[in-house]
Amino acid sequence: MALAVLSAACGSGEVSSPPPTFDVPETVVLGRLPEPFSDRTPISAPPTTPPASVAPTTEPPPENVAGAIADSVVGYRVLMIGDTLIASAAPRNDGNMCDVLGDFGWTVEIAAEPGRFIEFGHEVLDERLTPSDGEPWDVAAVMFGNHFDGDIDAFVRQLEDMLRRLSPRPTIVYTLSALNDDAVAINEVIRQLSRSFASVVVVDWAAATEAEPDDLLDDGGPQLTQEGAALLVLYTATALGKTPGGERGEVGECLPSVFFDDSAIVL
Repeated sequence: MALAVLSAACGSGEVSSPPPTFDVPETVVLGRLPEPFSDRTPISAPPTTPPASVAPTTEPPPENVAGAIADSVVGYRVLMIGDTLIASAAPRNDGNMCDVLGDFGWTVEIAAEPGRFIEFGHEVLDERLTPSDGEPWDVAAVMFGNHFDGDIDAFVRQLEDMLRRLSPRPTIVYTLSALNDDAVAINEVIRQLSRSFASVVVVDWAAATEAEPDDLLDDGGPQLTQEGAALLVLYTATALGKTPGGERGEVGECLPSVFFDDSAIVL
């Protein structure tokens, strides 16, 4: 099955169209993790010529994230932040996100709880953006919007503030299963993040679940079937790629999280 998997986001500036979407090779099946892509063509930066009313600058544009994130960083610690779907991938909920990413050489903390709105992301950053062990986060991953109060403007402000706090580290942002008009509106926002945040990599979860909703979504979603959970892990691993340590067979660590309240009611 050919599945649209991720969009590497371009740098700041005006662009006429969103960046291209990469496809998982036909040989990829659920439960089998792909090697990092080696045949991607780097994405060109958008035009950087300023408008006539703005004085030119000699500062270079932000570097784009192109290809596997492992190729763009020198450290391999990931902070994953989110709501129900990311929480379901945590070890305490029998998820294997940490195990798989660890096999790829990443050290991972999953700070996610079910039923949480986007404001929860800032609670996580207040607590964990500067880790107590002093080791910085090299990459972040964010999924919010599965629980939404209907205020799209407030959601956008919260998301953009979160990405500014995480910048300039590469940050994965997932689109949502397009189950309703709110999710469609949120996805439109997420797919435009490349215009403002050079470090964002968009994983197009909406495209995957639209292609196979019955197999990937439990009772219509947004919760995942076992196959859906496996595919979410696969997409994340593909976006991150293997670290040099992972290539040598070294295994990363799954870090404990201070965010583990799974008591919220999820409808």
